[in-house]
Amino acid sequence: MKSIHRERFELCMSHKESDKVPADLWLDSSDPGVKTKLLSYMSQDSYEGLLDLFDIDIYRFKPEVSTKFKDTANGLAKFFRPFQNPDYLSFSNDSVKRPLINVEAPEELDAFEWPSGEIFDYSNIGPILDSQSHRVLWAQAGTWSPIFCRMCDLCGIEKILVDLIENPELINSMIGKLLNFYKDSFRRTLEASKGRLDVMCFGDDFATQQGLMFSKGTWDKYFRNPMKELCDLIKSYGVYVAFHSCGAVSEMIPEFINVGVDIVFPIQPRAKGMEAERLKAEYGRDIVLYGGIDIQEVLPFGTEQDVRDEVARAAGILAKGGGYILASGHGIMSDVPPANVRAMYDERNRILG
Repeated sequence: MKSIHRERFELCMSHKESDKVPADLWLDSSDPGVKTKLLSYMSQDSYEGLLDLFDIDIYRFKPEVSTKFKDTANGLAKFFRPFQNPDYLSFSNDSVKRPLINVEAPEELDAFEWPSGEIFDYSNIGPILDSQSHRVLWAQAGTWSPIFCRMCDLCGIEKILVDLIENPELINSMIGKLLNFYKDSFRRTLEASKGRLDVMCFGDDFATQQGLMFSKGTWDKYFRNPMKELCDLIKSYGVYVAFHSCGAVSEMIPEFINVGVDIVFPIQPRAKGMEAERLKAEYGRDIVLYGGIDIQEVLPFGTEQDVRDEVARAAGILAKGGGYILASGHGIMSDVPPANVRAMYDERNRILG
């Protein structure tokens, strides 16, 4: 018998309504204290108990970092693992040393040890699939797998923005090495899932709060084909593609659709051009929209009633006709009161239950 979680999701992907709009609980992965605080506030002993309490439909997971792999002096693996040090989340060159900041020629890239998918241990995937088979299974291949942002991590954002114009040979060579790693880690994740995975996500941030960081022409030149290759790889396993891109990306959504993205996230309502009404009208029939609950003002600083009003507003627009997954507009961080998280899902269950 099909679970209600999976039934909601299948209707959503077919742009049909169900008893409730599907919902996800997106906790910021760089701050494990968020989960601990929420579990304590809700008097739950486990993350799974929290999902049951809020009636969450999606289970997010990824392979673990391998304990066997050791980074070398000239290796880049630490830049391909989830960052535990918050300094690595900054693009400032004052925060962290950029190992490729002085590289100018493509052949110089070969002097560095580029990682393979072996930096992750995929053995946790089978047990997760077994225990959470009643939910929608949403995987990440160990890291969020960006191309533009990973180049910025390795080289510094200033260098990459210049090299996109002045050094296309270096950019294309670097993209090739990144793509090799992502294809390897994606395949390993998909193979370990043995045909039971529903969604696989990856992402890249191309925009600020106000607009794109470079032209659509530049995106088309460098990023369209690699992104399509990764989408095609995921879809060859019969798995939906979810793509993460923050900020004001509304003008890129048609391009995401064209390369094979099924779910775009997050919808950040305070970013320019990301208004729910516009996105639903223009793209709501062609792609599933995820997010929409304001994480910049309402969830961290609003009252519980403000949160309820925000959920009613977003769901009232985006959930019509299906094709919407309710979640925060980005990962919930420690500045969001647990009471507001509870209010978000209580309201979803009240108005859509």
